[in-house]
Amino acid sequence: MPSKKVVQDIVPTSRRSIRNIPIEHEIDAPVKTPRRKVASRPAVRAIREEERDEEVIEEPVFVNKKPSKKKKNAGKYLLTFVIVFICIAIIGVALSLSYSKAVVTITPKVTNFDVNGTFTAKKNAPGTDLGYEVVTVSDEVHQIIPATSGPAVQTKAKGTAVIYNNFSATAQTLVAGTRLSDSDGLIYRTASTISVPGKKTSPGSIEVAIVADQAGANYNAAVADLKGDYKIVGYKGTPKYDGFYARLKTDITGGFSGNKMIIAPEAQKAAVTALQTTLREQLLTKLKTAVPPGFILYDSAYTIEYTNPEPIMKENTSADVSVKGVAYAAIFKADSLIKFIAGKEIQKFPSDTYTVGGDTDLEFKVSNIKDFSIKKGTPLIFTLKGPISITGTFSESKLKDELKGIDLKASNAVFGKYTAISNAYALITPFWMRSFPNSTEKIILEYKKE
Repeated sequence: MPSKKVVQDIVPTSRRSIRNIPIEHEIDAPVKTPRRKVASRPAVRAIREEERDEEVIEEPVFVNKKPSKKKKNAGKYLLTFVIVFICIAIIGVALSLSYSKAVVTITPKVTNFDVNGTFTAKKNAPGTDLGYEVVTVSDEVHQIIPATSGPAVQTKAKGTAVIYNNFSATAQTLVAGTRLSDSDGLIYRTASTISVPGKKTSPGSIEVAIVADQAGANYNAAVADLKGDYKIVGYKGTPKYDGFYARLKTDITGGFSGNKMIIAPEAQKAAVTALQTTLREQLLTKLKTAVPPGFILYDSAYTIEYTNPEPIMKENTSADVSVKGVAYAAIFKADSLIKFIAGKEIQKFPSDTYTVGGDTDLEFKVSNIKDFSIKKGTPLIFTLKGPISITGTFSESKLKDELKGIDLKASNAVFGKYTAISNAYALITPFWMRSFPNSTEKIILEYKKE
């Protein structure tokens, strides 16, 4: 029997292909995928191939990508470097301004020459003449030396008194030898006849020398020890006794009675010589101290006068030997002297813009030593020999004020205005600074010899 043919419906499979792409409205409808059994490996591959085909037709989606961490770090490093560099530059500029300085080396103008000539100076000379001034000092030195007993001596004390007339307007005559009595009853006599003037608005008075009535040291009296007025003995008991009186003008000294102490002539002479040497040194020290600023005292431009008072006996075994001295010095005003002896050399420098070296070391010698007297102020003829130097000077503060803040190239014009400067150059630090600091304290001046 022939087989029976069965016609079956052809149902398209649910597998999708590139030709079977659902449209959008079909996608919205839920699709139930029939449960299928797990196929063999070939079936799995087919599905994956289909999935790959499906991925091919999907439209690409563009998404903004975040920058990588490496690029972010690189940007941060660059910004940090720029900030640090700017800070370092600012600090460097600040330090440069803070620690900048300028050292200016200056060579002053100097003129050297030798002095060798004879000059004449007059005391307090006027005008353009060379003059000198006088300085005077005095001093006294003592030395105690041994003494021995000598021959018997009787001496009377002597002094000066002033006799007053407070009795009447009529003058009163007192003959030589008129007796005066002190408060202790010691008697002194006038050495000459005098006429005491009468009183007017004040008592009349006159000086007279007096001598002790007797020899002896007890008649010696000092003005400082005066206890009362001296009375005229002859007027005692009369109205004139209170109207006439005397007072000491000087000390009364020299009274002595007994064996006088003596000293050996050789010992006294040696003591005086030693004292004069000591006194000379003391007087010269005083002279140098007494010289005013701006004046010169040369070593031999002085004279000393010595006096030797009588030795004073001390107790019974020694004597006080003394020497007094007065020194007279001729001093010169330094500026006037240099202008006088330097002549044309000093004219190379403007007034008051120079200093002089060696002027105090010149060899000085008095030519008219026999006729010259500093005490009397006679003209002085002298010679001067030796080298001196004249160095230009200027106001440092004024120069610094003109240099501060200006460009280095402009300093040449500033230095050119100072005739006392022979040469000058400046070194500014740090090296990149091309102008002087704005503070004068940072401008340092140094000097260099030619």
